[in-house]
Order: sequence, then structure tokens, then C-alpha cells
Amino acid sequence: MAVLPIHTYFVFDDEIKPVSQFVPAENEGGIYEVLRVINGVPLFLEDHLQRFFHSAQLAGKTIRYTEPQIRSFLNKLIEQNHIAEGNVLISCKIHLKAFFIPHKYPTTEMYSLGVNCGILNAERDNPNAKVFQTNVRQQADKLLAENEFYEVLLVDNNGFVTEGSRSNVFFVAGNTIFTARGNQVLHGITRQKVLEVAHMLQTEVIEKQIPLSEIQQFDAAFITGTSPKILPIRQIDKMEFDPENPIIIRLMETYDNIISAYVQKNMNKRNLK
Repeated sequence: MAVLPIHTYFVFDDEIKPVSQFVPAENEGGIYEVLRVINGVPLFLEDHLQRFFHSAQLAGKTIRYTEPQIRSFLNKLIEQNHIAEGNVLISCKIHLKAFFIPHKYPTTEMYSLGVNCGILNAERDNPNAKVFQTNVRQQADKLLAENEFYEVLLVDNNGFVTEGSRSNVFFVAGNTIFTARGNQVLHGITRQKVLEVAHMLQTEVIEKQIPLSEIQQFDAAFITGTSPKILPIRQIDKMEFDPENPIIIRLMETYDNIISAYVQKNMNKRNLK
């Protein structure tokens, strides 16, 4: 599955090249990260690069560049494209590539009213590694297009809800948050931040297997990811949930504050150079 760049320049190994020189390639089996850029700052870059190298180890890929080098490549990419907001894909199958990709962030209405999600019976191979897997992606995209879902949730062969096709999923019952076990899902950067925020707010999080047959017992549900951040779910298939659940609201507010602080801190560092 080839992914194409937008804007003017892209990274190819250690060079910045014009997108006119980009050659589409099959990415199946390659590792990747999607980073969100806010005010010219790649959000939670340290976490993304750490996971990038971890995915490479799990998938048996060799990255020929160090974290500081890749950080430098990404900063040059942002600067030379003169883009302050957007999403950047960084990938490695054989060569290191990084470029801006189209993005679509949730609307204010989606954050207040929640979104609709579908169900897909599918499992990702090696779920702890962020690897291009064309088959699952194609199935998910077909469901998304046909039903106008915002996301589809993956259900494994044993009937347990694991994660979204491009997100992690959480459920709320009373004052407790539930999510799939870490060994069943991708360790999303936003997922990790939610676990930290929940701890800050003294809200219990239980990681367990979640049967699809039992999800209607929960009061609320939400997905997390680079583009959606923390996004309430209104409906899964035909099951309805409360998008205005107070625990979700507190998580969203606290997470947004963490983002603002991170961006401001890194903007200040950049201005001091």
C-alpha cells in the first residue's frame, strides 16, 4: 500500500528532496509512525521515536540512523515545507522516509456529541509493533467508506474487543476505565498518555479482555490516537454510549493541557537557539 506525500519536500534517508522525486513503493511489512505537528512542534517526538525503534526491533528492521539524526531530519522537513500544523508519516522498510500526509481532525461537534464506530472481526499480526498491514487496513477502509463510521473496532477470534483500526479504545463503568491488555494492542502514544492522566486524576484503569458481547454494560467509551486525541464514542454498531461522561471530559481537558505545555516548552527551546 503506497502512501503519497503532500506539500513540497520529503525526507529520503538523510536527504531532503522535492516531492517530484518521490517514488511510490509498497509498504507492507514496513514500520511507521504518524506524528502530529502543532505550531511547528512534532508532538511527543521522544515517545514516537522510542516506539519507532522498538517496532523495528520487533519487526526485524534495521534503522541506519540515530534518534538525534532522525529528529534533525524531521525538524528540517517541517522548516523547509513552512508547515506549522499537520501530520507527518515516518517509515522504514528499506529506506527511511518522512513526509507530510493528508489529515482530518475531529470537529468540535464530534468532541461534544461523540462519533459512530463499527465492528471488524480482524487481528493485527504482532500488535505491539506499528507495522503496515495492508489486509486489515483495506477491510477497515471499506467498512469506514460504506457506513460513514469514524472508526472501526477490531474484534479478535475469541470475540474480544482489542483496539481500533487506527486507534486504541477505552470503556468507562462508574468511576473506572477499562481497556484491552497491553500485549493485545499497539502501545499508542495517546494511550500511554491517557494511562498517565488517569493516574494523575486518581482514576482506576483496569486492563483486561473485553468481550464484545458485554460492552453495552459500560456507561461510556472513547478512542485515542494522534489525530483524534481523546474522542468520545456515541455509538458502536447499534449500541449507544454517553459522550458527555464526566470522566472522559476530565481526561480530554487534562490531556489538552499537557499538549499545550509540551508545545510551548519546545517552542521556547527553539526560540532560544
